Amino acid sequence: MAWDEFQRIYAPMISGFARKMGANVQDREDVVRDVIAGFFAASPQFHYDPAKGRFRGFLKACTFRALRSRLGQNAKFSGVPLDRIEPEAAEIDQAWNDVWEHEHLRRAMRELRDECANDPARARTFRAFELFGLMERPADAVADELKMSVDSVHQAKHRMTTALRSKLSTLEETEG
Repeated sequence: MAWDEFQRIYAPMISGFARKMGANVQDREDVVRDVIAGFFAASPQFHYDPAKGRFRGFLKACTFRALRSRLGQNAKFSGVPLDRIEPEAAEIDQAWNDVWEHEHLRRAMRELRDECANDPARARTFRAFELFGLMERPADAVADELKMSVDSVHQAKHRMTTALRSKLSTLEETEG
């Protein structure tokens, strides 16, 4: 994987986790840089072995170590300094998984939006999904605004939800 692609995919996850661990904006940027630089420095010798665990767990461990190293007692999670928390603690895993899933959802939404943008009919279908499915606007109001039938608004939500689930499933398979 190229540096730019790795950074584009994983920097938001690393930064989001660092934010949850109490890092300020500058520290988050530094942690992202530390983790990515560390990964690429070790990449010639790195061999991913799925038998030892998932890549997301490896990245979490690298990020947590970078946070501890950079911030020590200056960052707290739930009021406890990071250097007193075990990286395998359930709360840490939950925070990492929340960020991981949130970023996957954002990425899948962005990809789906981009795919639909070049086709006016699909762009309208995606917009109906956003307004009705995500923003919870009434179907009849969305139908009026987008000049669609109410049934088409419901179908748009179904189609885009199915496409979004497919994208999320693909991301989970490739980056799980």
